[in-house]
This record gives sequence, structure tokens and C-alpha cells, in this order.
Amino acid sequence: MDRSLLNAFLIVLNSFFLLLQLISMGALGGYIEIPLLSLAVPLLCIVNIFFFIFWMLRFQWPVFLFLISFMISFQEWQLLYQLENNGIPTSDGLSVLSYNVRSFNRFKWLKDSDVPSAIEDFIIETDPDIICFQEYAPAQAPPLSSYPYKVFKPYVKGGKIGSCIVSKYPLIRPESISFEGSFNGGMQVDLLWKQDTLRLYNLHFESFRLNKKDTLITSDNSNQIRLRLQSIFEIQETQVEYFNTLTNKNSSYPEIICTDLNNTAFSKPYQKIKKQSRIDAFLEQGEGFGSTYQFSFLPMRIDFIFNTPNLRVIDFETHDIKLSDHKPISVILEKI
Repeated sequence: MDRSLLNAFLIVLNSFFLLLQLISMGALGGYIEIPLLSLAVPLLCIVNIFFFIFWMLRFQWPVFLFLISFMISFQEWQLLYQLENNGIPTSDGLSVLSYNVRSFNRFKWLKDSDVPSAIEDFIIETDPDIICFQEYAPAQAPPLSSYPYKVFKPYVKGGKIGSCIVSKYPLIRPESISFEGSFNGGMQVDLLWKQDTLRLYNLHFESFRLNKKDTLITSDNSNQIRLRLQSIFEIQETQVEYFNTLTNKNSSYPEIICTDLNNTAFSKPYQKIKKQSRIDAFLEQGEGFGSTYQFSFLPMRIDFIFNTPNLRVIDFETHDIKLSDHKPISVILEKI
């Protein structure tokens, strides 16, 4: 192939991938929406960074294509990556940990035979005030004796898996949050902390129900997977809308929402849950990619802690441990 023709082809290809990235990040103001592309943001960013380095090493003008797209989507890039935070966190606030524990390895997904004890050791070391568990299995759970207050709500009536909150502070008025026709769900409870009452939500939205070997590109059933994901996205949106109606009518307290959203920060479910004047704690004090889940080979941030503006985020951390298919996240908050 002629060199100039090859160069032109690469420029067009680079432009195409940059356009896909802008669409997937939602950086075009929602004028073009392809929901499934939200899962491909990390991959598209890697491809476009590769192109950027390629053009930069060759000292060619297409290097500016990436820079222009970066300026257009600068705000969206912050959803993907946060620069290192050099602030010194304090421990004076309320520390909250959110963790999908995958039923404490109930079905032996991991080779480690004593995952519950390892999770307990991690909790003892980090010592949070509150822990919101998703996919909590009471029969497999460690005792966590330093937490005198505990509320467990199964996702379905009589179920063995559900949401659980354990606390060093009193928990009152617990209620289940059920999603119609779903095996996922959540709960709410009020926390008595110092002289304040806070509303805690612990939510697990509709799951992808995909094997990690499944991909949207190479699987023999890729079309069926895409259709299934599209359906799940729509269910998640409905669940978030239902949750928003609950919070709009029954709480005047400062809110903390711990959730396995099962979708990324570039998705409609995320946009809907955050539009209620909620703060994504990762954006305030997080670092790096903050990935909590590995989908195929792509790192994704699908676990979140949100809070209302009458709480301030002092610190946020994504914990790099492999005792579940999710990583735990934690935040330190103070009342404003």
C-alpha cells in the first residue's frame, strides 16, 4: 500500500475511534447515544492513546486529534481517572466501606478455602465504622464481633443472599428495597452518629449475569450478549428511577448510598442516580482508575459511594484485594 494512502487510512481510523470514544463518554451532550459503548470506554481510550503515541513519535499533525478530543471530553475523563491526591486524610469523620463479597466464596469461585476469614482480617485491619455488604450470605459470613449493630435484608423473601449493613453505631428503622421481577435489591436504614441521623442505602442493581470469558467482540454468541446487555441496561434504568422516587419522598436526612451499580460512570443508570444532586465520592478524593471489577480484560468502576451535598468527602480509597470478583471501596465523610 502506498505510504501516503496508509497514512490517510490511519488518520481516518484514528478519527473514527476518537468519535466513538466521545460518544461512549457522553461528551457530545447526549445528541448521539449508543448505551452499550459505555462498557468500551477503557478499550477505546487505550486505542486512542496508542494512536497519540504513534503520531507523537513520528512528529505528525494527527497528534492534535487526540488533544482536541481530550479538551472536549476533559470532564468525562475525570469519571475514568483521577490524579493522585496529595492531601492528608483525617480519621475524624465517619468511615464507610462498601463491598460486594460474592457470598463469601460460597460456591468456591476462588481457590482460597478460607475467604471469609481473609475478609474478616481485611476488615479488622481497615477498621471502618460502617460496612455495606452486597451479595451477603449469612451462613458463610464471619462473625465481625466488633460491630454490635447489624441488619440483613434478603434480596427476595426467604432468600439466603442479600444486603447487609454492620455498624459500630446504632441502626434504626430498617426497610427492604425490592425490585420487581429481580433477584437483586437493597435496603435502607437510619444511622445514629454522634448528634446526627443519617440515611444509609445499600443497593445492588441488576446484574450482567455474564461469564468473564464472554466478550462483545469474540464470543460466538456476541449478538445475543449485546441484546441481553441492552435489556439489562433498561432494567437498571427502571430500578434507579424507582429508587429515586423513594428517596425523593421519604428522607430529609443526609444520605449515603453504597451500591454495586453493575454499570459504569458513563452509563444512563449512573447519570440518573447522580442527577439527584448526589456526589460521587471517587470524583472528590479518589485516585487512578478506581477499577472495582474486571470485565473480560477491561478494568471497570461499577461500585460507587454517593453522598448528598450536606456531607463532605475527606478521603476515598479503592482497596486492591482479591477476595471477591469486586474490590471494596471506602470513604471518610464529615457533616457540613
